[in-house]
Amino acid sequence: MLASLAVGYFMVYRLPPRLPKSVAALVMLWSVATPLCMDHSIGSPPIDVYDTNINPALTFTDFLTWCMYPIFGYVFIYLYDLWKIGGLGIPLYVLAWAILGACFEKLSVVFRVFQYKDWSTYDSFLIYVIVQLLTVVFFRILMKVFKRAGKV
Repeated sequence: MLASLAVGYFMVYRLPPRLPKSVAALVMLWSVATPLCMDHSIGSPPIDVYDTNINPALTFTDFLTWCMYPIFGYVFIYLYDLWKIGGLGIPLYVLAWAILGACFEKLSVVFRVFQYKDWSTYDSFLIYVIVQLLTVVFFRILMKVFKRAGKV
């Protein structure tokens, strides 16, 4: 997990600047806030469909897991903007990332980062599609606001 974090943040740091810093920061914040809300709403009682890590209580490794979300969110939006994805490309891009996320989560289940109770990777895939579509909408709204304000 530490190696993934180190490589991920190094990669994000080395990417050429593309987004306004405040937009990048908001996208990264959005990318950690969304799964945290999910983890604390459906991953804890009374719903409690999965546990993060081996222990159902909050641990340091939970924190490390949360640190990976901004990397994925930033790279997702960075490439979306770089490749100028629009129209029918948006759902295809979102589906590709949802598949990637579901595969990464499946690997996380193998390494016991997540322990499903009444949940499946398919459920996560559907959530990824919704959250990533919302992330695109959030980013587009941010960029409209920045363009209107003359910041871009």
